Amino acid sequence: MRRSSVSAPASLGRLIALLLAGSAAPALAAEAAADDAGPANEAATIIVTANRDRDRLPDIAGTLIFAGKLGDVALLDRLPPVANRNLRVALADIPGILVSEVSNGSWASLSYRGLGEPHESWNILTLQDAVPAVPDMYSYPAGYFIPPLELVDRVEFIRGAAGLLYGPQPGGAINYAMKGPRREAGADVSARVTLGSWDARQGLASVAVSDGRLAADGFVQYAAGDGPRRANSDNDQLTTRLRGHVLGDDVTLTLALDYYQGKFGEPGGLTRARMDADVRDVSTARDRLRIERFSPSLGLDWQLGDNTHLTGRLWYSRFERESWRQAGGGFGQVTPDANVLIRQLQTFDTAAIDLRVRRDFGSSAQHSLTLGVLGHTSNAPVFVDKGASNSDFVGTAGALARATRTGDTAALFGELKLGLGDVQIVPGFRLERLRQRVTETLDLGSGSATGGPPGGPNGALGNRRNIDTVALWGIGVTWDASDDLRFVANASRGFKPRLYNDGVTFQSGIDAAGEFDASYAFTVEAGVQARPAPPLRFDASLFRVTFEDQVGFLAGPLPAAAPFGAVGAGGARRQNVGSMRNQGIDLAVRLELFGPDGIEKAQDRLELSANLQLLDATFTRGPAAGFTPQYAPGYLLRAGLAHIGRNGSRASLTLTSVADQQGSDNNVADFFLPGYTVVDAGVELPLGEGFAVGAGVNNIFNARYAARVRPGGGGGFDPGLPRNVFVSLSVRR
Repeated sequence: MRRSSVSAPASLGRLIALLLAGSAAPALAAEAAADDAGPANEAATIIVTANRDRDRLPDIAGTLIFAGKLGDVALLDRLPPVANRNLRVALADIPGILVSEVSNGSWASLSYRGLGEPHESWNILTLQDAVPAVPDMYSYPAGYFIPPLELVDRVEFIRGAAGLLYGPQPGGAINYAMKGPRREAGADVSARVTLGSWDARQGLASVAVSDGRLAADGFVQYAAGDGPRRANSDNDQLTTRLRGHVLGDDVTLTLALDYYQGKFGEPGGLTRARMDADVRDVSTARDRLRIERFSPSLGLDWQLGDNTHLTGRLWYSRFERESWRQAGGGFGQVTPDANVLIRQLQTFDTAAIDLRVRRDFGSSAQHSLTLGVLGHTSNAPVFVDKGASNSDFVGTAGALARATRTGDTAALFGELKLGLGDVQIVPGFRLERLRQRVTETLDLGSGSATGGPPGGPNGALGNRRNIDTVALWGIGVTWDASDDLRFVANASRGFKPRLYNDGVTFQSGIDAAGEFDASYAFTVEAGVQARPAPPLRFDASLFRVTFEDQVGFLAGPLPAAAPFGAVGAGGARRQNVGSMRNQGIDLAVRLELFGPDGIEKAQDRLELSANLQLLDATFTRGPAAGFTPQYAPGYLLRAGLAHIGRNGSRASLTLTSVADQQGSDNNVADFFLPGYTVVDAGVELPLGEGFAVGAGVNNIFNARYAARVRPGGGGGFDPGLPRNVFVSLSVRR
């Protein structure tokens, strides 16, 4: 039976009425005064430099052409410091981004426009300063890493045409642009201590120095806490970064060294009944996860004369993912402590080089051509071992599975911006050659997390080789009808490559089809950006996405007949589930009530803002035809009220409301996710002499909800975070 993901229009109407009444709205305050920002806060990445509005993408930045594309920028300096990696607040200014938090406060789980589940942001490419921050951008794009939001200058999100700029994924690209470097001679030192619910504690220290030509900056952050669940939802995280910069008149060279380690308890999913009874319940008391990332990178930004610009990125990444899972148990159920642990170690070694050049030409340099090449390679072996007891985290009982995984990609891409007066036309292309090899060398079957013995649901030992030549293209148009009115339209083809996990899975309780087709997306979008009056800004866009051969999961029980495959209740089959058609509208409005451009002129600023995505999504063909895709809510509303004082004080109130969602692509009732509404608040007050104190409350009304549901053993509903509070003390010199 099909269930719609759209709630009753009356509910949405009441929410919009609350917005218009000004009772709440997304937490974006007016831009801080320039004196408060200081030279140390200048953004280091090549993405955004100058624009009609700082919170909109420029037409050109470095070798990147954004004209003819739709995107969003969330400025974090407009907010009180965002504690505990609360992406629901940090990304509140980006319409349609669905945030699914996890109880241990670890990685980013994001999705967009219903294009795949949010778990670990598999369908959105995650970058830090334009460098991929994932284990493997082509074959394992899991968003395990979030930089300290207190040091992020802005978050940039490119929608449908992101694949032309950065490569896959179909759900867009998100870039965390960090602060720095300091370009004026001097030094800047800051520190922050934050304490919160469930014994949360966090320390952050940063420094930036410069003599005007050479600069260096770095930070270290330590964060830990017990988490909201009764046991095993703890986290322990260390994040560090060190950068050196050569700051010439025409060239900037940056060497960055990044290190991250996170250790997490995974308390497991719950059945609906268990979650309703106690959101703090635990189903897997021994499951653990360790993430470690080391990534050096070298960046070059060089202005070669008046009309030529060259950028280069060279990076290496060593990523380890080590997990321990209790064998046995089922969906949302307590796993017996007597069962042994299954240890899985995945190591990702990747290296890449990205070179781009932009040439401006024409009588007034109104035209621009960008060409670029990318080379990428990866080696990612997998080891699965069995413990001798329920407390054996080493796997001394012996090997269960082994697999080698390698891949390499070469890409050629380019875009042409034709400036024809007030109109800009931007055609672009990207040609990629991908090779991937997965070879399963051992699967003993008994208790294996790979899904069964040879000849079982997983088939014989996996031996898969894929070679794909992918041609992506797009065309965009920008028309500046006036200084305060812009029209943008774009059509583009996107791509989701086959993942290492497709076909040879290592997730307990999930069967995988033996063969997968790569997925392709075609996106058409058109929007208007208007400022009809100084206090008011309005953005609106229409979109339609067709996504062919989507890879998702069908929840059990499933019959043995094609196109399914026998799967019991609580389990799932991962496969190409069909082609979908997702369409809708994005709306965003910002009204400055008080401020220099406000309805009432004042030095303090008070701003009301809101954004809304309406989504109509359905599978048009394939095994899931007629069903609503998972994680495609009929509406996603954010509204906020924000204040920034002339003395540097900041305050925000944020409302997030999400409609009903399906948790499986075949809309099994046991996986249905009811809609929810959450309100967050934060404040920071200066104390003088560089000191400031902050406080906040997340989920003020203690809403009970589940943002995600997972199939298989250790799966179930992941409860949203209950009400939690934090206080902070910071100093800057």
